[in-house]
Amino acid sequence: MIKIKFLRFTLFLVLAAFAAGGRAAAGAIALTLEQCSRDAAAHSPRVKQLRAQALAQKQLYQSAGAAYYPSLYFDAYVGWVSEVPKITLGPLGGMQFGDNWSYSAGPTLEYILFDYGGRSGALDGARSAWQSAEKEAAFVLKTALLDVRRAYLAVQNDLENIYLTAGQLKVAQKQLADVQAAFKAGGKSRLDVTLALKQELRARANISAARGALGSHLRDLFALTGVDYGIDPHYPTDWRVPPDARDTPATAFVRADGLEETLKIFTPFSAFVFDEDIPSLAALEDMAQYYQNLARSLEAGLYPRLALSGGAYLEYPNGPINESVFLGRAGISMRLPLYEASKTRGQSAAQKSMAAAARYQKADLGDSLKNIFFSARGMLGALKDQARLTQGVIAAAQEAAALTYEAYKAGALTFLEVDNANLALLESQIMLADIYIQTLGNMAVLDNLGRADSPLTGDNL
Repeated sequence: MIKIKFLRFTLFLVLAAFAAGGRAAAGAIALTLEQCSRDAAAHSPRVKQLRAQALAQKQLYQSAGAAYYPSLYFDAYVGWVSEVPKITLGPLGGMQFGDNWSYSAGPTLEYILFDYGGRSGALDGARSAWQSAEKEAAFVLKTALLDVRRAYLAVQNDLENIYLTAGQLKVAQKQLADVQAAFKAGGKSRLDVTLALKQELRARANISAARGALGSHLRDLFALTGVDYGIDPHYPTDWRVPPDARDTPATAFVRADGLEETLKIFTPFSAFVFDEDIPSLAALEDMAQYYQNLARSLEAGLYPRLALSGGAYLEYPNGPINESVFLGRAGISMRLPLYEASKTRGQSAAQKSMAAAARYQKADLGDSLKNIFFSARGMLGALKDQARLTQGVIAAAQEAAALTYEAYKAGALTFLEVDNANLALLESQIMLADIYIQTLGNMAVLDNLGRADSPLTGDNL
C-alpha cells in the first residue's frame, strides 16, 4: 500500500513538472538573432548619423558640378557724386556731363573658360568625400551587427548555463531526497544529508547568478536594438526551466535560437578570407583621394584663370545725357596671381600631407584588422579540437557520476565524491557551451572583416 502511495506521489510530481514546463513554454517570448540584427541596423544612432553625413557629402558633390555651368546674376547699383563734370561754351553757356545720381540694373551671365583643373579637382574631391562617407557608414553598420551578435551570444550563453544548471539541480534534488530517506532509515549520516543539501543549494545559487547575468545581458541587447520585445529583464529565466515555488518568480521566460542552429548559420563564415577592400579601409583610401584632389584644385590657383561675362543693363545717365538707356556689355577677364607669400602652395602641400597621413592610417588599421581576423580564424581549429575533447569528457563524466552515486549507495564512497563527480559533469557541460559561444564569436568576427573566398583566386591561403 505504501509503495502504491509512493508511486502515485511520484507520478503526481512528474505530471506537475510537465504541467509547469508546459506553462513556461506557453509563456515563452521568442528572441531571434535575425530579428535583433534587423532592429539594431534600423535603430543604431551612429549608423543614422553617418548616413546623414554621407547624404550631406552627396549633396555637396552634386552642387560642386554646378561650377561647369554658366552663372546668371542680377546686378544693381545706385550712386551719387557731389560734383558733375561740365564744360563752358562761352556765350552759349555750359554743358554738364551726366547727373549727380546714377544707377545700373540688369542680368549678368558669367562662365569660366579655363581654370587649370580647379573645378575638376574640386568635383573629384567632393566625389571622394561622398564615397568615403558612404563606406564609413557601411562599416559602422557592420560593426553594429557585430555588436548585436556578441550581445545575443552572451544571452544564449546565459540561457545555456541556466538550463544546464537546472538539469544539475534536478539531479541534486533527487539525490537529496534519496539521502534524506536513507538517513531516516539509519543508512546514512547527518554529514551526507548536509553535503547533499549543500549541492542542491549551490545549484540554486548558480541558477540565480545566471539569471542575474541574463537580465544584464538582455539590457545590453535592448540598448543596441532599441526594442525590449516585451521581455522584463529584472529576473528572467530560460523557457525550458519549469517554475519552482521556492524560487523568485521569473519576470520572463526567454526562448532564443539554439546554439546548434546558430552554428549552422555561422559555419560558412569560417571559410571567409580577409577583405582588403573592407569599408573602413576603402573609406580611408577615398579620404586620401579627397585630399589629393583638393590639393590639385588649390594648385590651379597658381595659374591663369579665364572667365567670360556679359549682360544687358538699364543705366542712367547715358553718358553726358541725363536719360535712361539699355546697354549690352561683354568681355573676357584673366586673373593671374603674382604674389601671395606662398599661401596657395602651402595649402596644397598641407592637403598632400593629409593624403599621406590617411594612407598611413589605412596601413595601420589594415594591420590591426588583419591581426584580429587571422587570430579569430586561427582560434577556430583549437576550439574545434576543444569541443571534440570536451564532448568526450562529458561522456566520461556522465558515466563517472552515475558509477560514483551507485558506489555511494553501496557504501563504498562518501557523498563528497558524489558531489565532486556531479560538479565535474556540470563544469564540462558548461565548458562545451562556452566553447560553442567562443566559436560563434570568432565566426562573427570573420564575417565582419572578411568575405567569401573566390575559388579562382585563393586569396589569403
